[in-house]
Amino acid sequence: MRTRLLRVLDVGGLPRVFWWVWVSTLVVRTGAFVAPFLSYYLTRSLGHSAAFAGFVAALNAVGAAVSAVVGGVLADRVGRRVTLLGALAASVVTLVALGVVHSVTLIAVLAFLAGLANNATRPATGAIIADVVPSADRGRAYALNYWAINLGFAIAMFAAGAVAAHSYTLLFVGDAIANLACAVVVFFKVPETRPTAHLAAASGTPADDGPAGTGTLADVFRDRIFLGFLGAVLVGAIIYSQSATVQPIMMGDDGLSPGAYGVVAALNGILIGVLQLPLTTWARRFSDGSVLAVSSFLMGAGFAVPLLVSSIGHAMGVYAASVVVWTFAEIGTTPPQMALGADLAPAHLRGRYQGMSTLVWSIAGVVGPLVGGWALSDVGRSAVPWASLVLGVAGVPAWLLIGRRATARIAVLRAEEARVTAAVLNVAAPTMTGAATVEAGVAGAVPTSGVASGDVVREPA
Repeated sequence: MRTRLLRVLDVGGLPRVFWWVWVSTLVVRTGAFVAPFLSYYLTRSLGHSAAFAGFVAALNAVGAAVSAVVGGVLADRVGRRVTLLGALAASVVTLVALGVVHSVTLIAVLAFLAGLANNATRPATGAIIADVVPSADRGRAYALNYWAINLGFAIAMFAAGAVAAHSYTLLFVGDAIANLACAVVVFFKVPETRPTAHLAAASGTPADDGPAGTGTLADVFRDRIFLGFLGAVLVGAIIYSQSATVQPIMMGDDGLSPGAYGVVAALNGILIGVLQLPLTTWARRFSDGSVLAVSSFLMGAGFAVPLLVSSIGHAMGVYAASVVVWTFAEIGTTPPQMALGADLAPAHLRGRYQGMSTLVWSIAGVVGPLVGGWALSDVGRSAVPWASLVLGVAGVPAWLLIGRRATARIAVLRAEEARVTAAVLNVAAPTMTGAATVEAGVAGAVPTSGVASGDVVREPA
């Protein structure tokens, strides 16, 4: 029974380091209290205006966008582990400070710094997973990590309501404790996985020079396939952003209460919790491009479903159907996108590639609500659903084309990684004594098809 369950959920065979990253993700997300309740705190507890609360939220989003790039660069230059620990420590400090200050200026500055610290963890985490999980297993690894994010968020929202009813200050303290606990897990269980030292050893170049070095952001912007990938991700993310902005407004216009919105929002979380892992396992029989193409269509169609309200009525049922459709699209979109983005990145640029992927979602979080709100107010009620459908359909050929071009690129990168791994093994072998040169669950080199699943090369003593 246990073996059958593991096979259905597809959780076997992943390296030990990944599971400690998974645990750290679950821990920090379980305590993610502040962001969803920050506006409540500013308006109800401190008595600030809604305009100021919106300004603070915008500053937090700007900090998150900046840190997406900075965090990616730091992950490549100074290391994934150092970047992650530094960002978590900064989050602890800024969260505690944000919960005790009352000055308008300090609140604004700390909100920006909190966004800067919090989002810097994402490129580092994504790069660690890419470092320690072989390409063939990255899709399910990212799916599992995404599942942990949603599971932790669901727990956080359930607990945060009770905590806020008692004391808003405890929200900040609880979130800081979760970040501190995450840092403890990373400090004791997650070693450095940046492959630069091994690339340098294999090529005979200094660690920060030549092809074995960290490169620059210019290298990312010269990658046309990856830029096309980012463009397609941005369009899908803008569509998805309507779930938290335009859709609840439309539900209110159709006479549904905030409680009704809470019910359909909970439906999204329930479906992800139940279906994410088995559906991701089933989808692995198809190419990433095909899965993303179908998901793009479903995303657009899901947000177009509310067009039926005016013709068939039953608003609650229609919006529930809408959530079901775009949730299936969300399940089919996130893991393949994460895996494809990681596979397209050269090993020494993984942090920067992860940072740019994170940045695109941050941009969508700003652009999507602005454009959606404008269209709803000035163009008409049906503008956003129709635009979502058109963009979703346009994403089908785009993702099929990107998938085909990415396949050829990934084959080249895998061959290069296999060559470097073999060279590293030859360099490391004479200096190793006793232990094998390859040990499962210890990070620090480039895992490839040439190394067993979950195995990475130990750095020479």
